[in-house]
Amino acid sequence: MLRTLFIELFDLLLPPRATERVVRQLTLNELNGLGSNSLGDEGLPYHDPRITALIWELKYYGTARARALAGEYLGELLLAAAAEELGTPLLIPVPMHASRRRERGHNQTELLCKAALPYLNGAVEYAPKALARIVHTKTQQGLPKAERLNNVKNSMEADPELALGRACIVVDDVTTTGATLAEAKRALRACGARAVHTIALARS
Repeated sequence: MLRTLFIELFDLLLPPRATERVVRQLTLNELNGLGSNSLGDEGLPYHDPRITALIWELKYYGTARARALAGEYLGELLLAAAAEELGTPLLIPVPMHASRRRERGHNQTELLCKAALPYLNGAVEYAPKALARIVHTKTQQGLPKAERLNNVKNSMEADPELALGRACIVVDDVTTTGATLAEAKRALRACGARAVHTIALARS
């Protein structure tokens, strides 16, 4: 009761964003329902307003509610992917170039992976440094498919000391053409990764 009152008073002083209000009302059951109606492991439907709000809150604001909800949902997908491999696979967030990270203040795929870790029971090894973005590319949003592919080509490199002989699971927040995840797979394979799984929270 006191917590609800505090939130209401705080909202009067600093009204929440429209996307923040949507995410507050969003539940794990809703995400599971949307996931079962989307294309299998290809991600939640980004153009559903609830998923758009979730991604925006995660990507641009890194809010606690968005992290917790997305992390719990993603945890099940990661456990399923990890179960396909012998040994412990590496959990790798899609990397962000240092200059873009400075602009935004965080990498949303790192937030997503960290939020999922409590649900994984040691089934993966978190390896945020296994992949690096070595080219500061244009944002993929709004680019046509052919340009998306060229935009990210050879933009990443993997650490062979981490990737060699390992199964890897690469996580992104949203995928459209799959170009970013394909580039991550290429870089890891080039460094000797044994297998590379790719998972996106949402698909545009």
